Amino acid sequence: MTDDDDPRVERRRGPSTATLSFSGIIAVAGLLASGVATYNSVQNDIASLKRGELYQERTNERLSEEIKSSRTEQRETMREFNEKLDRIIEQWPRGGKQ
Repeated sequence: MTDDDDPRVERRRGPSTATLSFSGIIAVAGLLASGVATYNSVQNDIASLKRGELYQERTNERLSEEIKSSRTEQRETMREFNEKLDRIIEQWPRGGKQ
């Protein structure tokens, strides 16, 4: 007599191996979908960072050009100021009272 024939022995009841396999497939599919979503999110973040870096480089170039232009204007203004100051000094009466 085997245990299967003995009415006193309780048989374990639980999910079948087919149910476990299906659950495993669903779990793996969920993990795979999550991984793909994470990968896409990371790729989008990298692309955003690259766009931001390119924007920053362009902004720096534009500001550098503006600074160069401002310095050129400042030098020209100072040159004109010095010329005017020199003319005023040349015209200034020398020697004390006249």
